[in-house]
Amino acid sequence: MQKKEIAFCELVKPTPKNISRSDAILSDQEYGKKLVEEMDLEPFLKEYEWVTGLALQLVNRTERPDFIIQRSDGTQLGVELTKVMRDPESAFWARVLNGEEQADPIDTAIHLQKLIYRKDIKRSGSGWTLPDRTVLVLQLMDSSIDQVVLFLDDQIIKELNETGFFEIWLTDYTILDAFGTIQLYGIKPKRWQGLHSHSRTGNKPYG
Repeated sequence: MQKKEIAFCELVKPTPKNISRSDAILSDQEYGKKLVEEMDLEPFLKEYEWVTGLALQLVNRTERPDFIIQRSDGTQLGVELTKVMRDPESAFWARVLNGEEQADPIDTAIHLQKLIYRKDIKRSGSGWTLPDRTVLVLQLMDSSIDQVVLFLDDQIIKELNETGFFEIWLTDYTILDAFGTIQLYGIKPKRWQGLHSHSRTGNKPYG
């Protein structure tokens, strides 16, 4: 009996109505990465509205930047998510040898500045959608925001405001499990600079 030849094709992942089909064909790894990014995006959208009074709605998944969103004032923006964290091996040995669960806030402050400048170079390169209206979201994964911002003085904030990003937000994801939300620190623009209370401030942590 002649064996039938099996044809292989790329998987087309199901997408919500507000996601364009131009981004529907993804590898399993890419699809998983986008799902994680979208889950990370959700608490930022919630807290952004809490802080600014402006709602954000997801329009499309992209790569450069990660998402296109529509703001309630009619402005269309790009959103780039960037995790700020130690590499897994360094974090493992810091826990084992020194009992350190969180990264050193000084190291984190230095690291996030480097990430901002690195991302700004990518933003200004070819193929980036909405380069002049991109919101950079820096996700603190293993360092507390109230400790990190102590090492971001006025001069550093001023220099970071000279980058080409439309907005820059430092976000504390270390509290997500405890409170179901994150905390925002505005770097750019000036009207939202500083540390903001989150939407569950005053409530007890879960558990």
